[in-house]
Amino acid sequence: MWTRRGRRTVVVVLAIALASGTLALSTSVFARSERAAAPRPTATAAVDAADAARSVHDTKMNKAATAAAKKVSSPVVPAGLITPVTTPTTQVAVAPPPTSTPTTQAAVPAPAPPPVIPAADPAIATLVAQVEASGIDPGSNWSWSIGDTATHCAVMSGAGTGCTYGTGGQEFTIFAGSPNLALVAHELANAETQNDAVPTLMNEVATAEGGTSWSPTDAVASCLVEHFMGFQDNAAGTWQCSAALGAEVAAHIHDGS
Repeated sequence: MWTRRGRRTVVVVLAIALASGTLALSTSVFARSERAAAPRPTATAAVDAADAARSVHDTKMNKAATAAAKKVSSPVVPAGLITPVTTPTTQVAVAPPPTSTPTTQAAVPAPAPPPVIPAADPAIATLVAQVEASGIDPGSNWSWSIGDTATHCAVMSGAGTGCTYGTGGQEFTIFAGSPNLALVAHELANAETQNDAVPTLMNEVATAEGGTSWSPTDAVASCLVEHFMGFQDNAAGTWQCSAALGAEVAAHIHDGS
């Protein structure tokens, strides 16, 4: 039989037991709640952790490669120990330039200046026109100028001189100084004689003058002056052509034309 004291003891023991069980249960539940409240690692955190691990691994690998490269790099040789490599060259013998004998170039004479043709003397031109107007015809192939008569004829002296010559089918008369009318007439008659006189006429006059004229041509010219101008020109020696012979010469001077 349970006494009242004994019952009280049992109740106390039960109360203590119940209290201990409740405390243990509360502690278990609290621990489980803490575990439930702790967050689980997310996928992003896992990736970051993997990248960090890879970075550390790559750094280690780079250091290892650099160390290996330093071990196998070419050794540095001091500049003083480098032996220069020279390429042998062969010098080609150059022959001396040929010696040439200097030549002396002959002096080339300077070209002669062109002849200066003096302007026509108005006084001579007037005399030429007067002679042509009388009937003496030197021809269309004749021309006159002023110059040095000694270039084509012998040296002549006097206040006025004249020279008539022919070349290349042309007749030319050069006057120098101040020729008078008789001299101008004689030179124009000379040109006409050289252009037109036939040999038979020349021979006839030459026989008549008998060497008193400078030439048969001059003798025929003096006859033309006597006939057309009416006076003796006294330009070629001492020959004096008669009026009769002068008329015959004038009549037959162009027989050969």
